Amino acid sequence: MRRASAFLLLGLAGCFSARGGVERYHAKVHVDMDQRAVRKALGKPREIVPIPGQGALSELPVEQWRYWWGYKTGLMLTAFFTLGVGMIWMDTRDYGFDVSFDRDGKVRGVSEVAVPR
Repeated sequence: MRRASAFLLLGLAGCFSARGGVERYHAKVHVDMDQRAVRKALGKPREIVPIPGQGALSELPVEQWRYWWGYKTGLMLTAFFTLGVGMIWMDTRDYGFDVSFDRDGKVRGVSEVAVPR
């Protein structure tokens, strides 16, 4: 029984990933939300990038907020509980997405959840 529990713990330790949490945040953002609502739902973005040269066209985004998260807590828990063995299977990548805004401050689009560039 103890051996089975030990192997189960080692197997589950590799399941720690930031992707699930990021996908829950991604689902909170939808088109036509304003910047204030996005900041309230997701917090401060990691990076704010202006998109120059869009002219007077209102349907093009003029600003992009980048959000991404890592799972450092999961990394520490895996290292602690499995003496580092579970880190072999652990997904240590950061995940995130971009939110673009139009001139009115409304969400124009949300990128898919991915590993940031």
